[in-house]
Amino acid sequence: MSEGVRGFVVPPDPWALHDPDGDPVDPALGGPLRVSPPSGSTIAPWPAGPDGGAPAVGGHGIVVVATDALLAHAERLDALATALATDARGVAALPPLPGVPVPGQHIASVVLAVRSAAGTAERARVALRSAIRSYAAAEARERARMLQLAAGIAVALSPLIRALVLIGFPAFVVGRLAGFPAADDVMALRRWLIAHPGLITNPAFVEAVRSAAMSIDETVSATVFLPPDAVAEEGARHGFEGVEVGAALLVGAAAPFGAFRDGPVTVDRVATLPGDRGPRGAVERLARVPEGDQVRIERYQAPGEPPRYIVYVGPTETFSPAPGDEPWDLTSNVAGVAGLSAGSIRATEAAMRDAGIAASDEVQFVGFSQGGLVAARLAADGAWNATGLETYGAPTGNIELPSGLAGMAVRNTDDLVPALAGPQLDSRLLQVERQAFAPGSPIPDELPAPAHQRSAYVATATVVDAARSDVVRTQIAAMDAFTEDYLQRDGSRVTVMVYHASRGAPATSGAAIP
Repeated sequence: MSEGVRGFVVPPDPWALHDPDGDPVDPALGGPLRVSPPSGSTIAPWPAGPDGGAPAVGGHGIVVVATDALLAHAERLDALATALATDARGVAALPPLPGVPVPGQHIASVVLAVRSAAGTAERARVALRSAIRSYAAAEARERARMLQLAAGIAVALSPLIRALVLIGFPAFVVGRLAGFPAADDVMALRRWLIAHPGLITNPAFVEAVRSAAMSIDETVSATVFLPPDAVAEEGARHGFEGVEVGAALLVGAAAPFGAFRDGPVTVDRVATLPGDRGPRGAVERLARVPEGDQVRIERYQAPGEPPRYIVYVGPTETFSPAPGDEPWDLTSNVAGVAGLSAGSIRATEAAMRDAGIAASDEVQFVGFSQGGLVAARLAADGAWNATGLETYGAPTGNIELPSGLAGMAVRNTDDLVPALAGPQLDSRLLQVERQAFAPGSPIPDELPAPAHQRSAYVATATVVDAARSDVVRTQIAAMDAFTEDYLQRDGSRVTVMVYHASRGAPATSGAAIP
């Protein structure tokens, strides 16, 4: 791999509330944080009851959703109830003060009042936890109904879908041969979608996309006259589950027409720079996710200790289904959701090996959009010693992660990209959601999918950094601590390495990565 510097610019620190291609997004335009603490969390604000303490979704563990404010109130009620109970015991155990006659009934009255306050705080705590659990259970039921409805619609519409395939596919081929839709037609549609951002920047539309993504297998089954679960069962026999089945079917169906065909990738190190400190907080971690040059790796060294690394993975660079030179494309997106060997995943691993990361070295992964998908796949792979994971706007709901990871998965609920991976099935990582543009807020119309733009996620990361609940604060602190203890030691060093990947044979000497 070659080294050199090619126009790499370190983002300002802290990053401004905008990205190079978009307008600033005011965090005040969005809604509150909604938080799902990781399963098994010792700071989850609900008791473990006979039913496990919270509703389960998808059979993958505990999923409880509450706003950051509710969790912060629950934590304060915990502390208040405990402190009042301790005070009541302390007052009751007070010895008589020499020379100060205090009637016993006065002491008893104080103890009774403090115990009454402790009981009130405890009842409020239980009621708040009950409200959180009821809200989560209702949301789980609604999501299950949406998935059932989508599957039912797929079966009911199978005759229409068959007709569209039989009639529509030949019409499509003829249209393409005749030059329709022309490039101008495609651009006109794009301009219309940008001018009407409310259509796709809508949580209801996002939920419909999520349900549709999960129903591809039922749709295919019904269309080819098979039982509804036939395609899903066949996919499971080949190692695909949930939305992976639909993504794998899409790859297989499109390959004969030249779409979604992957190939070897070439990776070059384009910059090696000294660093000064590690990122602090969500905004700074998101700021270091690269674009253009797709992978940034930071190596942290302290005398007498093995190196630690943070791997930042960039977003999709092109959405064309026809594979070209860019491996961060739609082909890698679909392959990554399917659990196949995507070019962007292979390229990131090649960059990690070039940076000197060994299987035993501790690594944090941070990614935005497709970069988050790559980061989650690598954290789940088992080949790397992942200790932390932070993703933004990533289609990762179907990826089963190892337990014990620090960090969080951050999604805007009006962003359709995460919905393409179906519902969130894994609950081992803190899940943080927020509507980027609350009802009534102005939605930018300069770029497509405004809620998926980096500027919208910078706004959400700003709200994450301002979170009040210990559930969120603990994960931010854990991610920060990964580098802070090394950098506090004399002789510590930070090295920044930036990589650019291309699909196809290398232009210079060196082997392409299959």
